[in-house]
Amino acid sequence: MLRLFLICSLLGDVFSIQQRLYAQSETQAHTDSSAEPGTILAGFLPIDRSLRVEDGLPLNRVIPPSDDPMDELFDPGDKETPSPERPLDLKSLMRPRFDSSAEWEPEVGGVAISSYDLSMKIPVYPIFGPPPPFINFGYSFTQIDAPAALDLPQSLNEFSLGMSWMRPINEKWMARYMLNGAFASDMDNTGSTAWQVRGGMFAMYRPNETWNFAFGALATGQNDVPVLPVLGAIWQPRPSLKVDLMLPNPRISLLVSESESRQHWAYVGGGFSGGTWAYRRANGLGERLNYREFRFVFGWESTPPKKPGSFGSSGTRLNAEIGYVFGRKFEFDNGVPDIKIDNTLLLRSGISF
Repeated sequence: MLRLFLICSLLGDVFSIQQRLYAQSETQAHTDSSAEPGTILAGFLPIDRSLRVEDGLPLNRVIPPSDDPMDELFDPGDKETPSPERPLDLKSLMRPRFDSSAEWEPEVGGVAISSYDLSMKIPVYPIFGPPPPFINFGYSFTQIDAPAALDLPQSLNEFSLGMSWMRPINEKWMARYMLNGAFASDMDNTGSTAWQVRGGMFAMYRPNETWNFAFGALATGQNDVPVLPVLGAIWQPRPSLKVDLMLPNPRISLLVSESESRQHWAYVGGGFSGGTWAYRRANGLGERLNYREFRFVFGWESTPPKKPGSFGSSGTRLNAEIGYVFGRKFEFDNGVPDIKIDNTLLLRSGISF
């Protein structure tokens, strides 16, 4: 009940904030929906749930935004020194970004899972020009309520620290580099299996304003899938429609309304999620847990439009979604049989600023 109260409270905060923002925006003129949508750069996310809230992956979703508040920072139109008519917004460029989210999967078959994520991204002064490198901090807490017979950990923590950087190559190509270290554990097993190193190198190609492609490789820091190839695309035939073909969370997004200060997107999507942690079993032996699940979700996002000359939205980004999760499974390193659990619902909300 406490987790349900926390989730509902966060959802209530999201919608109450949105109502106030929408009321303010109604007094302003509407923007032209036919305006140029901005640049979209494709990418690939790892299957580890915790990395979804970390910067370090090549996404740029000016329209619509994704869960990652860094997505809108990397527009090739911003790679050159701004002209006098378009001065560089250093205040926006050097502003730290914060992101928080909460997820709840209610009890079914005796197992319930909830998680809470916080992340902060601090820009480093752009000695080589914008966009700047970023230092990324993250914390994730996951709670598993399960029968004692399953011998699963109850509380899991993950701390992460890393850096990421994106550089333009030419008018159509950009490169992205990232390196993250993470400590994921029940805080009892703190051995080598609790430490993970993740990284990647990506090339992004934008042949026109409709298509974007990404190529490269990603090190996940996991034993089951240590390296993932990067290959994907995003298609945006018009500013109000976007088809995201990127794993692990592909989606189709539709702009349902907008004003001068807010854009509101509805989306349907799917994909997979999970996490990896070290923990200690009831018998005292160290173990490593991998959790995997597949998702089908309906969601809503609200974001302030990106302003010309800035490197990020100056307002608050809101997100809420409901979904269905299936194919849920716990996997172990030391020869312990996998544990499959029943399908259930998903409730998620997030806020970025």
